[in-house]
Amino acid sequence: MNGSWMPTRDLQLLTVGDVTVDLFLALPQLPERGGDVHTRQVFLRPGGSAANVAAVAAALGFPAILVGAVGQDPLGEWVVQALRASGVETSTIQQRPEALTSLIAVLVTPDGERTMISGRGASRFLSLEENARARVSQVAFFHLSGYALLEESPLSFTAMTLLKEARRADCFCALDPGPPAARIAREAVFRTLPHLDALLLSELEAADLFGSDPTLAFQHGERLRWVVVKQGDRGCRLFGRTGEDLSIPAFRVQVVDTTGAGDAFDAGFLTGLARGLRPAAAALLGNAVGALACTTWGVIGAFPGWPAVRRLLEKAHADPTWDPWRSALEEVLALAPGSPPNHPGERS
Repeated sequence: MNGSWMPTRDLQLLTVGDVTVDLFLALPQLPERGGDVHTRQVFLRPGGSAANVAAVAAALGFPAILVGAVGQDPLGEWVVQALRASGVETSTIQQRPEALTSLIAVLVTPDGERTMISGRGASRFLSLEENARARVSQVAFFHLSGYALLEESPLSFTAMTLLKEARRADCFCALDPGPPAARIAREAVFRTLPHLDALLLSELEAADLFGSDPTLAFQHGERLRWVVVKQGDRGCRLFGRTGEDLSIPAFRVQVVDTTGAGDAFDAGFLTGLARGLRPAAAALLGNAVGALACTTWGVIGAFPGWPAVRRLLEKAHADPTWDPWRSALEEVLALAPGSPPNHPGERS
């Protein structure tokens, strides 16, 4: 563990980014241009990448604070209430007059794959306020959603300022860029790398940012310790600064909707590090949590929590094909149903 770590820092996660209302439309297939298709089911859920991470972390017993913005409208009030009911601290969520609460239409086909149509709304008007800056100086873990970096806006200024302050405060800092930022805001993503301890990518994001070699990220951030490439139903790959390269297996579940699975992985991985797991075991927990996120419509208020995580891990533990990962499974199982954290994540 880094000797400069502040032992009195609160073992909490602060996450910065978008807060949305997600309208889920379950479709038999995506419509053709100019076509018409009827939904099988319709759901309205709170969402947003940063909000998802905070809610799943809270469900895993990792206290989470969300810095974001909603509109001054009934949907915004509903989202904040739902997040509070999920255990997320919402005192740093702003209600902005400039726009309505951000809205995303999520089109989900029978294979669980989602296609999104987003309205940025109030999220982009998040301003820099002292209460958020004060919380950054108190927490041990900081997570940034790359959706905050998509365009020059009050949100992007606030996000980068808080990231830099978290870096100076010696928080463990992680970024999940998200597909749009990796594609159209690459410069903004690269500006975050010197401040990060962990970079959490999908395969598509890794390819957009670094081509065929995600370890190139280490050249852009001397503090960067871990790069994770999430691979969906193939698990994830964990790269370490000193040459580690581990393929972490996936857990099999019945997929309903993949929305928020990557965010749930982030929450699981950071929770594992915060609870003292080795990074490979933390990534295994991330895979389990991400898999379970695929079994529900959205994750806020729907993620099944530690009991489902334990059942999934125990099922794998009883399967001989998981024998190479038995010790890591036992390491993660020792955390359930949520004993107090021992020490912050490793950053050696």
